[in-house]
Amino acid sequence: MSPVQPGSPCPACGRNWERYQPASHHLPPGSLLQDRYQLGRALGEGGFGITYLGWDTVLKRKVAVKEYFPTFLVSREVSLTLDVTCHTSGNQPTYEKGREQFLREAKTMAKLDSIPEIVQVLDHFPEHNTAYIVMEFLEGRTLKEVVAQTGPIPTQTMLALLEPVLRAMEAMHHAGVIHRDISPDNLMELKDGTVKLMDFGCARDFQSGLTETITLKHGFAPREQYSGRDQGPWTDVYAMCATVYYCLTGQVPARATLRGEEEQDPLLPPRQLGIDLTEEQELALLRGLAPKVENRWHSAADLYAALYGRTLEGASWMQTEEQVGHTEFVDTEGNKAPIPDPTPKKPEIPAKWIKFGSAAVCVLIVLAAALALGLGGRGQEGTPPDDPDRFSSTIGQTVEQEDNSQPSEEEPEPSGEDGQAGDGQLIPPIHEQEPATEPNQPGTDAGQTGTSGQAGSQATPSQPTNPSQQEQPSQTEEPAVPTQEELEAQAETQTNNGQYSLAAETLRQMEQLGYLTAAQLGTRLCGLADDALFDDENSIAAALYQESADLGNLDGKRGLAICYQYGDGVAQSDEKAFALNLELAQANYGAGVYYEVADAYTDGRGTARNPEQAIYWWNRYLETGSTTFIDPDKVRAKIAELEGT
Repeated sequence: MSPVQPGSPCPACGRNWERYQPASHHLPPGSLLQDRYQLGRALGEGGFGITYLGWDTVLKRKVAVKEYFPTFLVSREVSLTLDVTCHTSGNQPTYEKGREQFLREAKTMAKLDSIPEIVQVLDHFPEHNTAYIVMEFLEGRTLKEVVAQTGPIPTQTMLALLEPVLRAMEAMHHAGVIHRDISPDNLMELKDGTVKLMDFGCARDFQSGLTETITLKHGFAPREQYSGRDQGPWTDVYAMCATVYYCLTGQVPARATLRGEEEQDPLLPPRQLGIDLTEEQELALLRGLAPKVENRWHSAADLYAALYGRTLEGASWMQTEEQVGHTEFVDTEGNKAPIPDPTPKKPEIPAKWIKFGSAAVCVLIVLAAALALGLGGRGQEGTPPDDPDRFSSTIGQTVEQEDNSQPSEEEPEPSGEDGQAGDGQLIPPIHEQEPATEPNQPGTDAGQTGTSGQAGSQATPSQPTNPSQQEQPSQTEEPAVPTQEELEAQAETQTNNGQYSLAAETLRQMEQLGYLTAAQLGTRLCGLADDALFDDENSIAAALYQESADLGNLDGKRGLAICYQYGDGVAQSDEKAFALNLELAQANYGAGVYYEVADAYTDGRGTARNPEQAIYWWNRYLETGSTTFIDPDKVRAKIAELEGT
């Protein structure tokens, strides 16, 4: 964005314009948006968008321009058009919903334009069948880059960098916005030494209740974010404390879903890793990282006071540890600070009383059975009752043994509790997965009245005894087979919780039981892969697409081709992408693959350049009458050019 002489490098950055080779789907340098914003090089790209360096030709200043471009849904070949096109018509609703959400990001950030520690939004608009957000241009390094380049940040330096950011967080929360994606790569240290919070793509207005989606980064997301429920300022507090932990130690914290409390917690306190924190600062940081919402600071102001020993207003605070894992604040006069409860909680029954009650019920059942048998029956010993903390229904029994605390659907536990479901990463990748745990065998019920046919269930003492069972003590009941409705509910819950591998295993079980045909399984796995790819679980998505393709599902083959085209979850390979697209084109899949195959033959991408084949497939594209992927007039011009060669 500085004047250059022909053939000379840029005097500002030293780069040579003529040597810059943008990706085929990036807008080329010099592109003009809204007749105002001229684009330079791409600064970065993620799963949902591309950020460009830009120049505001009206105000004569650098800007950053963020383009909505979810690679798993859309494509663009800039040699043909600057417009974005969906891979398939079925992707259109998802794409449009995401584009609306992208523009809402700009409106959310506009509410925060008075907070200097938050990147400022300057403009937003739709164009090229997608959307753009224009932001102030920040020059510096993310905290993730700082740690990668120079190692962990010294404690005093980190606390100095953090102080204004916590003030900004409190102001942001007062404006009704939660960020939901605070992490070291979303905090930028500028050249003047200040830090700004950026990338509000996951932000929501929690005062409007728009927080019920699952978006997260493993290690920095708290447990409630995996379920998409009960999120609030305390969600950002966890993420910020995880970011501080990473910056101080250089280690990503253990995933929230793998963490218990106290001695069950795999998270090592920073001082055990040699970090120079006071005991009070460490306790404050660890409380901010508490897995349970009720044990965590519920505001940035509370966290600030804990770390710095004073309120945001400057009043002094003292910190005392009154019990393990729970720190309260008292002011200089000894008054305790109230800790707000973010959501109403049902009264909890202590675990010891639950276990005591279970034992008492068992005793009553045994007595009832003995009385029913005349105190002299030969009833076989029943199966001991399940652990009350385990999921007792047949639903969920394909979950591996480590993930044994998922709550039942009849009585879901509040998010953030120890019973919270995992994040779907507890099992090995697909194709390397260990066999799922077999359903619990029900207890043999010959001569017993205390155990029903389904594992984990118990009859009441008044349940009548079956005389035939008394006569045949060796008879056992077959394991209960889960119903289709139960497995459907299980798959839906696992999908909503981001447990895509577990959901796939449930679908496979449904196919084995005859609830799904192989073709239906392929379709369901493809849909699951779409969800996984949207959630940046690229490796799982690619494996699911592969399995769907192996079952003959054409949409699965198309998804797999896209993964190979962009290197999502697999090694990038134009050759494999072309082979799949050609197979789909020969199966008359539609305009999108005709376009991909014709374009590949035209440029020799993934296959040898072949003008004759290119012309054939361009004509097939024209026959569809589609204008989605490329304008027909441009196709005709390409055909004329190819015929000339």
